[in-house]
Amino acid sequence: MATWPRFQQPNSLTALRLGLWFSLLLGTAAVGNFGDQIIAEELFFTSVRFRGALYLGYGLLAALGVAALLSLTQLGGRMLRGLDSWQRALQRSLGGLAAVLFAGLLVVMPLVALGFYGRFMLDGYTRLFLFWVLAVLGATLLVAWRKSSWLSALPASLLAIASVYLAATFFLMVQTYPFSLEWSEISRYYQASFFFSEAVYGVKLPWPVTHPSRYMLQSLPFLIPGAELWVHRLWQAMLWVSMPLLTAWVLARRLQVAPAVPRLLFILWVFLFLMQGAVFYHLLPCVFLVLVGFDPKRLGRTLVFLALASIWAGLSRINWVPLPGALAALLYFVEVRPAARHSVLSLDYLWKLALYTIGGSLLALGAYALYIANSGNPPEQFSSSFTSALLWQRLWPNAAFPLGILPGILLVSAPLFALLALRLRQPGAGLGTWRWLGVSALLLIFFVGGLVVSVKIGGGTNLHNMDAYMVLLLVLTAALILGRYAPEQSVKLPALRVPAWLLAALLILPICFAVLSGGPLLRLAPPQEAEQWLLRVQTEAQRALDNGTHVLFISQRHLLTFDLIENVPLYRDYEKLFLMEMAISNNTAYLQRFAQLLDEQRFGLIVTDPLYLHLVDESQDTLAAENNDWVRNVSHPVLCAYDPILTLNNPSIQLLVPRYPKCDQ
Repeated sequence: MATWPRFQQPNSLTALRLGLWFSLLLGTAAVGNFGDQIIAEELFFTSVRFRGALYLGYGLLAALGVAALLSLTQLGGRMLRGLDSWQRALQRSLGGLAAVLFAGLLVVMPLVALGFYGRFMLDGYTRLFLFWVLAVLGATLLVAWRKSSWLSALPASLLAIASVYLAATFFLMVQTYPFSLEWSEISRYYQASFFFSEAVYGVKLPWPVTHPSRYMLQSLPFLIPGAELWVHRLWQAMLWVSMPLLTAWVLARRLQVAPAVPRLLFILWVFLFLMQGAVFYHLLPCVFLVLVGFDPKRLGRTLVFLALASIWAGLSRINWVPLPGALAALLYFVEVRPAARHSVLSLDYLWKLALYTIGGSLLALGAYALYIANSGNPPEQFSSSFTSALLWQRLWPNAAFPLGILPGILLVSAPLFALLALRLRQPGAGLGTWRWLGVSALLLIFFVGGLVVSVKIGGGTNLHNMDAYMVLLLVLTAALILGRYAPEQSVKLPALRVPAWLLAALLILPICFAVLSGGPLLRLAPPQEAEQWLLRVQTEAQRALDNGTHVLFISQRHLLTFDLIENVPLYRDYEKLFLMEMAISNNTAYLQRFAQLLDEQRFGLIVTDPLYLHLVDESQDTLAAENNDWVRNVSHPVLCAYDPILTLNNPSIQLLVPRYPKCDQ
């Protein structure tokens, strides 16, 4: 059974003072931003409700300021004793009702931050202040329910509220709205339909080129006859939430985390840690299959699960091909101590490592090659990852990702490395030189590889390409901190003592990533207006078909998938997401064929997102490189041969018909 760390608590009076001053500073920034926004939108003078909310904020700040100042005097002790008395009174009066109130409190953050008032919380300070106030109230209710100390209840409250909010950001996308909610959202459902193309479109389509395993998972609702768009959105939301939670549960089970409350908190923390990347849900089977099946004493079982994970990795992402074997090697290094008469460098110890890493990678590559051969696509279309430009400046803070890839991943890694350092300071707790070198080599390989993939054009806007490295670091740290490993010396390891500042760092980073993600859906057209635009698309498409020409949906292609636009044959090439992949990887043959069809005006109608001809730099657009490749390879040839007859920003849609005369190329 795992040895749960002992988290040191600060002095209660010190914690009270820090909490009050932190609340005052965060609240001042939040109320200031809120006031600036409602004044800029002229709501301060026209709305009693918003003016009252601002005055209430000022009153709260005044109360916090007085309390913070008094806490520095001798009255601080009295305040602390008063809070203790109040907590005991709550325990007597609320009891089990506190659990019900806490459950209700969990939904407040999503309702406010993702609802109507969410647009007033788009800046980080306002949203974080709301979250902090709710977490303090939640900790108070947990104290009343569990009869624990406030300081021990606060981490549980923070993790629970952040996790529920993060899950809600995905379920917010479960809408009946007929148009795309995000730039690439609808393309995902369309590509998932390829596996059921004969049933959906009446023709057999090639399988997806990118991320096949993702679309395999997303295709499952097509097994339900007539499943509407909202069903697919619901299924994707369930995948985003359930896969990391399942991985966290499997890791907790492998490490034998007990009892129930620590196990739940561990699962919630791992869920938030994985979502910092985020580690995409279709990649996580590569992780939990190895965690479930690896057994150093049962080679056959290990190889079966490693084979399944490796095959899945080969169908997922090229840089994840070696991950299952590397994870198995990591577990082997961590859990297997060399026999006394052998060193780590002996053949008896190394042959399994070679089998896991080399065998797993070869199997993954074989699965990938087999998929390419049977996908129905030209093999050269699978090489875009190797021909795309590398934007090294995105390693550093930039407009697309203010943290920057390198500072961001170092920041995320730092608390875990601090935990490892605490464990290694204990006598006999290390793995030994050679095992540490092996573990370090695995981490370094995936760290460097993640950095390279992150700067590929189209990436660099978050940490999701550091996913494999994050998984390995997480598993290593969790095993060592919880004592579920084989140290160099056969000694009984004491529970690790984690200082309060390190616990705060472990909580703050994943929680901030979660709370600052997502936001309200601000740009949805009313249902009647959306129906009006659907009818317009249907009318123009029918006119083009009556003229004997094709209709090309570059974007919004799901309108055909879910019969929201009827009786329009699918023209399979040049869908937005794949067209962008070809544009940024400079697939000349594919793009030249596209330009030729446009020049010949093969399409009577093109449906796309609004196209523009502006080349920009990073001061004008956070994704300037991607925009410029799209303009050169897509917007320019389209607008040279086609004229817009309808351009909308809400929904994001443009209809184009052949222009006469065409412009000079």
